[in-house]
Amino acid sequence: MLPRQMTLTSRSVRPSRRYFIETATCCVPSWVGYANIAQRHMPKESFTLGVTVGAFAIVIVMRSAYLIEPRKIEIRDVPDPKLESGEVLVRIERALTCGTDLKAYRRGHPLIPMPGPFGHQYAGEVAAVGQEVKGFEIGMPVWGVQSGPCGQCRQCQKQRYSLCPELQTDMAFGAFAEYLRLPARVVRQNLLGRPPDIPAQRAAFLEPVSCVVHALERIDWQGVDRVLVLGLGAMGLLFCQLLPHYTHAAIVAGGRNPQRLAIARGYGLEQVLDVEEISLKDQLEGDRGVDCVIECTGQIDGWHAALGTVDAGGQVLFFGGLPQGTVLEIDTFQLHYQETRVLGSFHFGPPDVRKAARLLENSEVRVDDLISGEMGLDDLESALKQMEAGQGIKYAIDPWM
Repeated sequence: MLPRQMTLTSRSVRPSRRYFIETATCCVPSWVGYANIAQRHMPKESFTLGVTVGAFAIVIVMRSAYLIEPRKIEIRDVPDPKLESGEVLVRIERALTCGTDLKAYRRGHPLIPMPGPFGHQYAGEVAAVGQEVKGFEIGMPVWGVQSGPCGQCRQCQKQRYSLCPELQTDMAFGAFAEYLRLPARVVRQNLLGRPPDIPAQRAAFLEPVSCVVHALERIDWQGVDRVLVLGLGAMGLLFCQLLPHYTHAAIVAGGRNPQRLAIARGYGLEQVLDVEEISLKDQLEGDRGVDCVIECTGQIDGWHAALGTVDAGGQVLFFGGLPQGTVLEIDTFQLHYQETRVLGSFHFGPPDVRKAARLLENSEVRVDDLISGEMGLDDLESALKQMEAGQGIKYAIDPWM
């Protein structure tokens, strides 16, 4: 008699890959979701796919990081996802940590369910395809994002894709895992074939670059002679690099972390200001001012500093999000009599994703400087703690390490 669980070894993926034989009745159709994965990654001698023996069935499992609650991550063995029509299963090659992940880890996030699979910046290759999927084949390198708008609502009809009310109903969280299931809407709109010369680590920047593109598309660049990027995390550093694709304005950057300041100084900006000892206002006082401020700190003090820095008639774009319920005090004189324009920016739409892909393919966007290290799934929590301590910018997670 077979035991309830028997571990079989896959030599083609990793020594610890597990295939459990469960004492549960399994009919042939339930194998369909696993077929392509097993054919690619499981030794032929392990089992015959689609055949049940008595009441036994083989269950293929994967390792996946779950955010259980703030400051608690578990690496779980979960069944590889079954695919519905139009869906694609991606074998993750690299996933990236980001500021949103850190926010969720520290305090929770309204868009990231807990407990639930974690991570949303990824690149990999197609491991399986559902019915009705066109344009994607097993083994094909891909890059993509975690969402896709409905395309039918009032906001989508106005091309305000990031405000689609259905955007958050089927987001593909779970990039910190060996495999990621992408819903049909994401596959149809925001999964792209990846050029073979773009490595997975660079390709995983598609999501953050899409966010930056969306923000830069919202700014009115007419009359902008000088731009300030406030906050030099990964997103601020990406803004510094992508701004020349939108404007000829001089670029000033302000931050605190010595490592990030050094990276920014390598971009050829007009000025890079260390605001740790001397305030931004003092360093810019008597200066010729800035026409546009892009706020990337995600701190209320940063929001106030942005408003206190911009010239009359200028624009402030708030990119770094704050917790829901945070109240910003603002002098209405600045809005009315000084005609200051205040903008917000959230997420992206399909046009932004495609423009981001072109930028990553064809431009000199430097992303390797933004990766502070490469770790396995078991070290994900350590990576986030290092980011929290200001000891890293982004970490690349290799789920097969």
